[in-house]
Amino acid sequence: MTHNDLLDFYEKRKSLFSGSLQAIRKKINVISNIRLAVALIFLALLYFGFTHYNLFYSLPVVLLIFVLLVRRHSSLFEEKVHLEHLRQIQADELRVLNGDFSNNSSGSEFIDPQHPYTHDLDIFGEGSLFQYVNRTATTGGKKLLAAWLSSKAAHSEEIKKRQEAIKELSGKSAFRQEIEAFGRQVHEQPDDQRQLEHWLCQPAFIFRKSPYKFILHFFPAVTVILVLTAFFVDGVTGFAVLAAALQWIFLGFHMKRVNAFHQYVSRKKNTLGKYARILFFIRKETYSSAMMWSLGEQAQEADQKVTQLASLLSAFDARMNAMTNLVVNSLLLYDLQCVYRLERWKEENAVSLPAWLDAIRQTEALCSLGTFSFNHSGFAFPDINSDQQLSATAMGHPLLEEKERISNDVHLDRQQSIMIITGANMAGKSTFLRSLGVNVVLALTGAPVCADRFDCPMIEVRSGMRTADSLKENQSYFYAELYRLKSIMDELRKGTPLLILLDEILKGTNSTDKQAGSIALVKQLAEQPCLTLIATHDLGLGELEKVYPGRVSNYCFEANIENDQLSFDYKLKRGIAQKMNATFLMKKMGIIGAPPTSPAPDL
Repeated sequence: MTHNDLLDFYEKRKSLFSGSLQAIRKKINVISNIRLAVALIFLALLYFGFTHYNLFYSLPVVLLIFVLLVRRHSSLFEEKVHLEHLRQIQADELRVLNGDFSNNSSGSEFIDPQHPYTHDLDIFGEGSLFQYVNRTATTGGKKLLAAWLSSKAAHSEEIKKRQEAIKELSGKSAFRQEIEAFGRQVHEQPDDQRQLEHWLCQPAFIFRKSPYKFILHFFPAVTVILVLTAFFVDGVTGFAVLAAALQWIFLGFHMKRVNAFHQYVSRKKNTLGKYARILFFIRKETYSSAMMWSLGEQAQEADQKVTQLASLLSAFDARMNAMTNLVVNSLLLYDLQCVYRLERWKEENAVSLPAWLDAIRQTEALCSLGTFSFNHSGFAFPDINSDQQLSATAMGHPLLEEKERISNDVHLDRQQSIMIITGANMAGKSTFLRSLGVNVVLALTGAPVCADRFDCPMIEVRSGMRTADSLKENQSYFYAELYRLKSIMDELRKGTPLLILLDEILKGTNSTDKQAGSIALVKQLAEQPCLTLIATHDLGLGELEKVYPGRVSNYCFEANIENDQLSFDYKLKRGIAQKMNATFLMKKMGIIGAPPTSPAPDL
């Protein structure tokens, strides 16, 4: 699809959902008016029933109609909320296509300056790859997508399975958006899933204990019989009160554990209800890819079971109402009945619940990448190799708009393993390194990459591009950079294949020391199992191509100065950069030399 085709696609779906919303709002208004009329009729029948007793016989019918109308209104309202989310999804996608993806979650909670590459490559945070790609809504989905972008898949077969699933999902826009819309309605708390998983690990204290099963049947039955009998037989009221008191005494011995139990699982009804809807859509869809088929199988019967759990939790939450709590615990040992039923559900489904939640997480993450693929049909799915060969044709940065993106080719393998990239300030060296790094991260996640062709090895990414001082760790900038380089060399000496991206290394020392250290580092890297790109202003590093012919290669980004104007073409070229721009810009801005005769250039 072209950019205009995508705009048209989302505009049409937005109009479709807007029309559906308008229709359902009319239905809601009609139902509301009918419900109000039925309520007034009920009150009128109740008022006149005291003089015309026959009218009382119609009250149950009117009450039933009112209840049905309430349920219909609730169902229509849920449908309206769902349609509002679907319409908002189209609006958000239109904004993304126009370069504004600020409505998406940025993943700033995953920012880690000490991570081997995510901080340098802007994987998380405002304007990040995660914010651009992310369409997850649940906490688990966000964490899984973040984990995929923070570390490569365990093996190439896993990547190929994800690729197949993402390709399939890219063609299932309606399915992806249903999953996203229900995910947006979850409104879970950060600890919801953790508390559910903690509850699964807790041992049962009522279920499978025969005395409790007998007590939970016998005590309530006796108490209810005594209460009912007290209405008709004198002298039974005291026994009924005693029976109710005995239930409270028995419950009192367990109150601490019941309260702790409730704390772990309370107020999860709405969250679980939305989980159930997501699982329903995962289960009912048909799939051709192995990974999605497996997730569909994983979700079989899950929606009914999770709905059942949501209903049990909703019933347990009724204890929060003081009057309800007083009545039902006096008659039915209600709290212990709820605990018993929840423990029975846990006994039957504890093994499956984590798998069901994982099906939601994986489907959300895959749907995010499926939307990314759909929105970028021209992006290529990479070939994953075991030859330590990294090769790309027409590669660019995926976050740059197509009209602004400049693409380049790149090739590294076991023989030609080190690229020294020189060039002027702002010529494109850092962007090129980030473009390659981000595309490798996408490739090893299973996603398509911004290139016409992309061959990628199973390799770990390591970078040194944005090292900073750390007051917390009592580290200077220079020491932090050395520490990063040491960790890279330690991994290489263990035989770990690495893709290393270094931008202007050893900035914290003098030029002579910097050049000597950089040359020594390159000599070390030439002997290790790595693919390396080093962006530098130090033209002296270009001499290493003569020392290691075939292994070290010089490339550059050149600045063009014509008619007293500075420009860049951002194209990677063979050789060492010949033009630098610092002195030109300083003169142009009047920092050195004669004052400028024209306004300073807009940088």
